[in-house]
Amino acid sequence: MSINRRGCNPKAYPEGIKQKLFEILGENLKTGELLASHTTFRIGGPADFFYQTSTPEELIKGINTAKEFNLPYFVLGGGSNLLVSDSGFRGLVIKNLCRKVLIQENKVSAQSGTLLSELVDLSEELGLSGLEFAAGIYGTLGGAVYGNAGAFGKAICEVLEEGIILTPKGKLEIVNRDYFEFDYRHSKLKSSKDILLSTTLTLQKEDRERIRKKIEENLKVRKSRLPEEEGSAGSFFKNIKSSKNCLSGVSAGYLLEQVGAKEMRIGDAKVFPKHANIIINSGKATSRDVKTLARILKEKVKEKFNIELEEEVIYLGK
Repeated sequence: MSINRRGCNPKAYPEGIKQKLFEILGENLKTGELLASHTTFRIGGPADFFYQTSTPEELIKGINTAKEFNLPYFVLGGGSNLLVSDSGFRGLVIKNLCRKVLIQENKVSAQSGTLLSELVDLSEELGLSGLEFAAGIYGTLGGAVYGNAGAFGKAICEVLEEGIILTPKGKLEIVNRDYFEFDYRHSKLKSSKDILLSTTLTLQKEDRERIRKKIEENLKVRKSRLPEEEGSAGSFFKNIKSSKNCLSGVSAGYLLEQVGAKEMRIGDAKVFPKHANIIINSGKATSRDVKTLARILKEKVKEKFNIELEEEVIYLGK
Protein backbone atom coordinates (compact mmCIF):
# COMPACT_ATOMS: atom_id res chain seq x y z
CA MET A 1 0.00 0.00 0.00
CA SER A 2 1.40 3.39 -0.97
CA ILE A 3 0.99 5.98 1.78
CA ASN A 4 1.89 9.65 1.58
CA ARG A 5 3.98 10.54 4.61
CA ARG A 6 1.72 13.46 5.57
CA GLY A 7 -1.65 12.20 4.38
CA CYS A 8 -3.90 9.18 4.15
CA ASN A 9 -4.31 7.01 1.10
CA PRO A 10 -7.80 7.81 -0.25
CA LYS A 11 -7.84 4.65 -2.38
CA ALA A 12 -7.75 2.56 0.78
CA TYR A 13 -11.21 3.79 1.83
CA PRO A 14 -14.67 4.04 0.27
CA GLU A 15 -15.26 7.19 -1.76
CA GLY A 16 -16.24 10.19 0.37
CA ILE A 17 -15.30 8.64 3.72
CA LYS A 18 -12.77 11.37 4.49
CA GLN A 19 -15.38 14.10 4.03
CA LYS A 20 -17.90 12.19 6.14
CA LEU A 21 -15.40 11.74 8.95
CA PHE A 22 -14.66 15.46 8.99
CA GLU A 23 -18.39 16.23 9.04
CA ILE A 24 -18.85 14.01 12.10
CA LEU A 25 -15.63 14.60 14.05
CA GLY A 26 -14.91 18.20 13.07
CA GLU A 27 -11.71 20.20 13.30
CA ASN A 28 -10.08 17.87 15.82
CA LEU A 29 -9.67 15.31 13.05
CA LYS A 30 -6.39 15.28 11.11
CA THR A 31 -4.94 13.13 8.37
CA GLY A 32 -1.36 11.92 8.10
CA GLU A 33 -0.38 12.84 11.66
CA LEU A 34 3.08 11.45 12.41
CA LEU A 35 2.81 9.23 15.46
CA ALA A 36 6.50 9.55 16.35
CA SER A 37 5.67 12.83 18.06
CA HIS A 38 3.07 11.09 20.24
CA THR A 39 5.29 8.33 21.66
CA THR A 40 8.19 8.35 24.09
CA PHE A 41 10.15 6.14 21.66
CA ARG A 42 9.92 8.98 19.08
CA ILE A 43 9.34 6.37 16.39
CA GLY A 44 6.40 5.83 14.07
CA GLY A 45 4.87 6.74 10.74
CA PRO A 46 1.57 8.51 10.03
CA ALA A 47 -1.94 7.58 11.07
CA ASP A 48 -4.39 7.75 8.21
CA PHE A 49 -6.76 9.57 10.56
CA PHE A 50 -5.96 11.14 13.94
CA TYR A 51 -8.60 12.49 16.33
CA GLN A 52 -7.90 14.34 19.58
CA THR A 53 -10.49 14.09 22.34
CA SER A 54 -10.75 16.02 25.59
CA THR A 55 -14.06 14.68 26.95
CA PRO A 56 -15.47 11.16 27.35
CA GLU A 57 -18.27 12.14 24.97
CA GLU A 58 -15.73 12.93 22.23
CA LEU A 59 -13.84 9.72 22.96
CA ILE A 60 -17.01 7.67 22.60
CA LYS A 61 -17.93 9.54 19.43
CA GLY A 62 -14.56 8.68 17.91
CA ILE A 63 -14.94 5.00 18.75
CA ASN A 64 -18.52 4.82 17.49
CA THR A 65 -17.57 6.60 14.27
CA ALA A 66 -14.72 4.17 13.63
CA LYS A 67 -17.12 1.27 14.12
CA GLU A 68 -19.73 2.85 11.87
CA PHE A 69 -17.26 3.06 8.98
CA ASN A 70 -15.52 -0.24 9.79
CA LEU A 71 -12.25 1.58 10.47
CA PRO A 72 -9.56 -0.05 12.58
CA TYR A 73 -9.00 2.20 15.58
CA PHE A 74 -6.57 2.57 18.44
CA VAL A 75 -6.99 4.67 21.61
CA LEU A 76 -3.67 6.38 22.35
CA GLY A 77 -2.72 7.66 25.78
CA GLY A 78 0.76 8.91 26.65
CA GLY A 79 2.46 6.64 24.13
CA SER A 80 4.97 5.50 26.75
CA ASN A 81 4.69 1.75 26.23
CA LEU A 82 4.27 1.71 22.47
CA LEU A 83 6.30 1.01 19.34
CA VAL A 84 4.59 2.26 16.18
CA SER A 85 5.39 0.84 12.76
CA ASP A 86 7.49 2.94 10.39
CA SER A 87 4.55 2.80 7.95
CA GLY A 88 2.19 4.12 10.60
CA PHE A 89 -1.38 2.98 11.29
CA ARG A 90 -4.05 2.27 8.71
CA GLY A 91 -7.18 3.55 10.41
CA LEU A 92 -8.16 6.03 13.13
CA VAL A 93 -5.93 6.83 16.10
CA ILE A 94 -7.93 8.44 18.93
CA LYS A 95 -5.77 10.54 21.23
CA ASN A 96 -7.18 10.47 24.77
CA LEU A 97 -6.73 13.85 26.43
CA CYS A 98 -9.60 13.42 28.93
CA ARG A 99 -7.99 14.67 32.14
CA LYS A 100 -10.66 15.83 34.56
CA VAL A 101 -9.94 14.99 38.22
CA LEU A 102 -12.30 15.14 41.22
CA ILE A 103 -11.21 14.75 44.85
CA GLN A 104 -13.46 13.72 47.73
CA GLU A 105 -11.58 13.14 50.99
CA ASN A 106 -9.20 10.24 50.22
CA LYS A 107 -10.83 9.21 46.93
CA VAL A 108 -9.46 10.45 43.62
CA SER A 109 -11.70 10.09 40.58
CA ALA A 110 -9.80 10.75 37.36
CA GLN A 111 -10.48 10.38 33.67
CA SER A 112 -8.34 7.86 31.84
CA GLY A 113 -6.28 10.40 29.89
CA THR A 114 -4.93 11.95 33.09
CA LEU A 115 -1.16 11.82 33.27
CA LEU A 116 0.26 9.71 36.08
CA SER A 117 2.71 12.50 36.86
CA GLU A 118 -0.20 14.88 37.49
CA LEU A 119 -1.83 12.42 39.88
CA VAL A 120 1.43 11.85 41.77
CA ASP A 121 1.92 15.61 42.19
CA LEU A 122 -1.69 16.15 43.21
CA SER A 123 -1.70 13.35 45.77
CA GLU A 124 1.50 14.69 47.35
CA GLU A 125 0.00 18.17 47.52
CA LEU A 126 -3.12 16.84 49.26
CA GLY A 127 -1.25 14.52 51.63
CA LEU A 128 -2.63 11.34 50.07
CA SER A 129 -0.39 8.28 49.98
CA GLY A 130 -0.50 5.31 47.60
CA LEU A 131 0.86 6.62 44.31
CA GLU A 132 4.47 7.25 45.32
CA PHE A 133 5.54 4.17 43.33
CA ALA A 134 4.31 5.86 40.13
CA ALA A 135 6.70 8.81 40.43
CA GLY A 136 8.63 9.04 37.19
CA ILE A 137 6.41 6.61 35.26
CA TYR A 138 5.40 8.21 31.98
CA GLY A 139 1.95 7.76 30.50
CA THR A 140 -1.68 8.03 31.47
CA LEU A 141 -3.91 6.50 34.10
CA GLY A 142 -5.73 4.49 31.42
CA GLY A 143 -2.50 2.97 30.20
CA ALA A 144 -1.44 2.22 33.76
CA VAL A 145 -4.64 0.29 34.44
CA TYR A 146 -4.49 -1.48 31.07
CA GLY A 147 -1.05 -2.91 31.85
CA ASN A 148 -1.29 -2.83 35.67
CA ALA A 149 1.72 -0.55 35.80
CA GLY A 150 3.94 -0.78 38.81
CA ALA A 151 7.35 -0.20 40.37
CA PHE A 152 9.14 -0.71 43.68
CA GLY A 153 6.92 -3.68 44.55
CA LYS A 154 3.67 -1.75 44.11
CA ALA A 155 1.11 -1.56 41.30
CA ILE A 156 -1.92 0.49 40.28
CA CYS A 157 -4.27 -2.41 41.09
CA GLU A 158 -3.61 -1.88 44.80
CA VAL A 159 -5.25 1.56 44.87
CA LEU A 160 -7.95 1.15 42.20
CA GLU A 161 -11.47 0.87 43.63
CA GLU A 162 -13.69 1.01 40.55
CA GLY A 163 -13.83 2.16 36.98
CA ILE A 164 -16.25 3.27 34.29
CA ILE A 165 -15.84 1.37 31.03
CA LEU A 166 -17.30 1.45 27.55
CA THR A 167 -17.98 -2.14 26.48
CA PRO A 168 -17.50 -3.40 22.92
CA LYS A 169 -21.31 -3.30 22.58
CA GLY A 170 -21.33 0.42 23.42
CA LYS A 171 -22.69 0.15 26.99
CA LEU A 172 -21.39 2.21 29.89
CA GLU A 173 -20.74 0.15 33.00
CA ILE A 174 -19.36 0.79 36.49
CA VAL A 175 -17.10 -2.09 37.48
CA ASN A 176 -15.13 -2.87 40.62
CA ARG A 177 -11.49 -3.86 41.01
CA ASP A 178 -12.16 -7.59 40.64
CA TYR A 179 -13.60 -7.06 37.16
CA PHE A 180 -10.15 -6.16 35.81
CA GLU A 181 -8.64 -9.52 36.75
CA PHE A 182 -5.32 -7.87 37.52
CA ASP A 183 -2.12 -9.85 37.29
CA TYR A 184 1.52 -8.98 36.71
CA ARG A 185 1.51 -6.33 33.95
CA HIS A 186 -1.93 -7.51 32.93
CA SER A 187 -5.58 -6.56 33.17
CA LYS A 188 -8.74 -7.88 31.56
CA LEU A 189 -8.75 -4.79 29.31
CA LYS A 190 -6.12 -6.47 27.13
CA SER A 191 -8.59 -9.14 26.04
CA SER A 192 -12.05 -7.70 26.67
CA LYS A 193 -11.62 -4.69 24.36
CA ASP A 194 -13.37 -2.50 26.94
CA ILE A 195 -12.33 1.15 26.90
CA LEU A 196 -11.60 2.67 30.29
CA LEU A 197 -13.16 6.11 30.67
CA SER A 198 -12.37 6.90 34.32
CA THR A 199 -11.37 5.34 37.61
CA THR A 200 -11.70 5.96 41.32
CA LEU A 201 -8.56 5.45 43.38
CA THR A 202 -8.61 5.03 47.15
CA LEU A 203 -5.56 6.58 48.81
CA GLN A 204 -4.53 7.01 52.44
CA LYS A 205 -4.05 10.17 54.45
CA GLU A 206 -0.38 10.60 55.27
CA ASP A 207 2.10 13.26 56.34
CA ARG A 208 2.89 15.30 53.25
CA GLU A 209 6.59 15.47 54.03
CA ARG A 210 6.85 11.67 54.21
CA ILE A 211 5.11 11.38 50.85
CA ARG A 212 7.41 13.96 49.31
CA LYS A 213 10.54 12.18 50.57
CA LYS A 214 9.34 8.83 49.23
CA ILE A 215 8.63 10.37 45.84
CA GLU A 216 12.09 11.95 45.78
CA GLU A 217 13.70 8.62 46.70
CA ASN A 218 11.88 6.81 43.91
CA LEU A 219 12.72 9.51 41.37
CA LYS A 220 16.38 9.31 42.37
CA VAL A 221 16.45 5.56 41.80
CA ARG A 222 14.72 5.86 38.43
CA LYS A 223 17.03 8.66 37.32
CA SER A 224 20.07 6.55 38.12
CA ARG A 225 19.07 3.70 35.81
CA LEU A 226 16.70 5.11 33.19
CA PRO A 227 17.44 7.19 30.06
CA GLU A 228 16.70 10.91 30.25
CA GLU A 229 17.61 12.18 26.79
CA GLU A 230 17.09 9.21 24.47
CA GLY A 231 13.71 7.96 23.35
CA SER A 232 12.56 4.70 24.93
CA ALA A 233 9.50 2.82 26.13
CA GLY A 234 10.90 1.86 29.52
CA SER A 235 11.21 -1.85 30.26
CA PHE A 236 10.87 -3.65 26.94
CA PHE A 237 10.22 -7.18 28.21
CA LYS A 238 8.19 -8.47 31.13
CA ASN A 239 9.97 -10.00 34.10
CA ILE A 240 9.52 -13.74 34.56
CA LYS A 241 6.37 -14.07 36.69
CA SER A 242 6.64 -17.78 37.38
CA SER A 243 8.44 -20.83 36.08
CA LYS A 244 9.04 -24.46 36.96
CA ASN A 245 12.80 -24.08 36.69
CA CYS A 246 15.34 -22.49 39.00
CA LEU A 247 15.03 -19.12 37.28
CA SER A 248 11.57 -18.46 38.66
CA GLY A 249 11.17 -14.80 39.58
CA VAL A 250 14.35 -13.61 37.83
CA SER A 251 14.10 -10.23 36.13
CA ALA A 252 14.29 -9.94 32.36
CA GLY A 253 17.06 -7.40 32.82
CA TYR A 254 19.22 -9.97 34.62
CA LEU A 255 18.73 -12.56 31.87
CA LEU A 256 19.53 -10.02 29.17
CA GLU A 257 22.65 -8.86 30.94
CA GLN A 258 23.91 -12.46 31.05
CA VAL A 259 23.72 -12.71 27.25
CA GLY A 260 25.65 -9.48 26.68
CA ALA A 261 22.66 -7.33 25.77
CA LYS A 262 24.30 -4.06 26.80
CA GLU A 263 26.79 -4.36 23.96
CA MET A 264 24.15 -4.81 21.28
CA ARG A 265 22.64 -2.39 18.76
CA ILE A 266 20.93 -2.38 15.37
CA GLY A 267 21.25 0.96 13.62
CA ASP A 268 20.32 3.66 16.13
CA ALA A 269 18.40 1.20 18.28
CA LYS A 270 20.58 -0.05 21.12
CA VAL A 271 20.36 -1.45 24.61
CA PHE A 272 20.72 1.18 27.31
CA PRO A 273 24.11 0.83 29.06
CA LYS A 274 22.60 1.23 32.53
CA HIS A 275 19.70 -1.21 32.10
CA ALA A 276 19.72 -4.31 29.89
CA ASN A 277 15.92 -4.39 29.61
CA ILE A 278 15.64 -0.97 27.99
CA ILE A 279 16.03 -0.35 24.28
CA ILE A 280 16.70 3.26 23.34
CA ASN A 281 16.39 5.35 20.21
CA SER A 282 19.81 6.97 20.16
CA GLY A 283 19.09 9.10 17.10
CA LYS A 284 17.09 8.00 14.09
CA ALA A 285 16.15 4.45 15.00
CA THR A 286 13.31 2.89 13.06
CA SER A 287 10.66 0.50 14.26
CA ARG A 288 12.33 -2.15 12.13
CA ASP A 289 15.63 -1.54 13.97
CA VAL A 290 13.98 -1.94 17.37
CA LYS A 291 12.04 -5.07 16.40
CA THR A 292 15.15 -6.67 14.92
CA LEU A 293 17.14 -5.96 18.06
CA ALA A 294 14.31 -7.25 20.26
CA ARG A 295 14.10 -10.46 18.24
CA ILE A 296 17.84 -11.09 18.59
CA LEU A 297 17.68 -10.45 22.34
CA LYS A 298 14.82 -12.93 22.70
CA GLU A 299 16.71 -15.53 20.69
CA LYS A 300 19.81 -15.18 22.84
CA VAL A 301 17.86 -15.56 26.09
CA LYS A 302 15.96 -18.52 24.66
CA GLU A 303 19.20 -20.18 23.59
CA LYS A 304 20.97 -19.71 26.91
CA PHE A 305 18.15 -20.13 29.43
CA ASN A 306 15.32 -21.79 27.44
CA ILE A 307 13.05 -18.94 28.47
CA GLU A 308 10.81 -17.08 26.03
CA LEU A 309 10.77 -13.37 26.87
CA GLU A 310 7.45 -11.60 26.35
CA GLU A 311 7.26 -7.99 25.24
CA GLU A 312 5.81 -5.47 27.66
CA VAL A 313 5.82 -2.93 24.83
CA ILE A 314 2.81 -2.91 22.48
CA TYR A 315 3.42 -3.06 18.72
CA LEU A 316 1.08 -0.87 16.65
CA GLY A 317 0.79 -1.16 12.87
CA LYS A 318 2.49 -3.51 10.43
